[in-house]
Amino acid sequence: MSEENKKINVVVWLLVGAILVVGIFLRTYNFHDWLRFNADQGRDAEIVSEVLEGTQAWPLLGPKAGGTTFQLGPVFYYFQIASAKVFGNTPDKMAYPDLLAGILAIPLLFLFLRKYFEVKISFALSVVFALSQFAIRWARFAWNPNSTPFWVLLFLYALHEIIIKKDNRKFLWSLVAGLTVGIGVQLHTMLLLAMPITLFILGGYLLIKKEKTWRYFLLIFALALVFNIPQMMSECASKGANTAAFFGGITTKEENQHSTVENFVQGNSSVAQIVPNILGGYEVGDNFKLSFDGKHNVDVLISALGGLLTLSGLVLGIVYFKKEKSEDKKLFLMILAVYVGVLYLLFIKLAFTISVRMYLVLFFVPFFLLGFWLQFLKEKWASAWNFILLATVLLLIFSNLFFVKKYFEEFDGYYKGVGSVDIATLGEMERFSKFIISASAGQGVAYVGGDKKFLFVSSRSISYLIKRAGLDLNMIGSNEIGQAKLAKFFYIVRENKLDNFDNDPNYVVTKQETYGKFSILMLEKK
Repeated sequence: MSEENKKINVVVWLLVGAILVVGIFLRTYNFHDWLRFNADQGRDAEIVSEVLEGTQAWPLLGPKAGGTTFQLGPVFYYFQIASAKVFGNTPDKMAYPDLLAGILAIPLLFLFLRKYFEVKISFALSVVFALSQFAIRWARFAWNPNSTPFWVLLFLYALHEIIIKKDNRKFLWSLVAGLTVGIGVQLHTMLLLAMPITLFILGGYLLIKKEKTWRYFLLIFALALVFNIPQMMSECASKGANTAAFFGGITTKEENQHSTVENFVQGNSSVAQIVPNILGGYEVGDNFKLSFDGKHNVDVLISALGGLLTLSGLVLGIVYFKKEKSEDKKLFLMILAVYVGVLYLLFIKLAFTISVRMYLVLFFVPFFLLGFWLQFLKEKWASAWNFILLATVLLLIFSNLFFVKKYFEEFDGYYKGVGSVDIATLGEMERFSKFIISASAGQGVAYVGGDKKFLFVSSRSISYLIKRAGLDLNMIGSNEIGQAKLAKFFYIVRENKLDNFDNDPNYVVTKQETYGKFSILMLEKK
């Protein structure tokens, strides 16, 4: 490498480092107080703490897949246990593995894009990803799908290193690929299907082409099985109960499915919506239900633009694949096509049950669609291309930062009384819990009632936190209070409903504190 190229590489990596710093800041800003700590996170934290305290064995299975009784592998819990062991047994420390994966995905995406695109395009797209509201949102709390972008990139990167013809330590890359498969299939149901199917298709292709590298795929499968030994132990002990739950979940989802045409329309509608969501931060809705009632014209317009970018980017991708002279780059695009194609078919099949988070396994696709367009524009308008590139990146940066600001304002709003009740934060859960613990000294149980919707997402989290202080949580409904003849209980209520307790004939409010959108009351029998 010439001295000039070395200097260019140094400058490029300094720029990547600079944008990485910005990405880290946005992913860690007010991380503790604004950490999403819903029921799922409370459940997971309880399991991790019990393992660390020696009251529970290391789990052989992980969290349940959405809407089913099937449980994924336990690696998500293992990551949390390791993090809590090193940094401390608290919910924010348990979220560090997902945070770290979200941070490391930034430079990894740059390397991934460099396999096909030139430096400027790769860097520009990496900047957009670093500031993407979509990427920032899912890196800021603990949930089993949240680290999948990093593992997917590493999986596809390793596969390409194995398949290309140059001598580049293919055995080592096979170990990396085996690691990513072994972990990935335990983090997301879609990866449980897509990763093995992708390996099978690519391995079969290499076998047909009589390429010796197909043998490395046997090593990948073997290593992936090793990482899933805990699940196999569980299956042996339960006589295949979790496998039965997996197929039962598939059957249930199929029974709730629509016609093939309806699935195709809805599936492609979700694609049109997720592309602008990932690139620009604009989200129509978590369940991709697009309305044409005339009141949501902006949603329709943004989705139409997303669909146009998807179709045109796909056409350009096919054109570039046919024109590509580099065998390595053609193989790279082929790997992506197989992986994306498998997931596309799965998503069409499950079109009416998917949500935004499920696209974490395909997050890189919009960046390639945009990359193909940037490459096309460079070829057609070389003289104005730098301006086009800068304008495109700035537009997406400002769009993402606008929606990041709105996202942060929503969390800040929890403390100003205007936040959503769909998300509980660690900061407010700790405040409610400290109130209950302080007012329940010497008692073994705390009775808590309140806003049903809010308690649905927060009761498990509050239970975890007060249990750490030796208290058990007993949830009570409004019609149970009088029947139970409780001497004292706690009630979480919106401020505009506080008047309901002013003239209660049986109980009097003896203590009260307000945390953001809710107040917590201690009521004692008159």
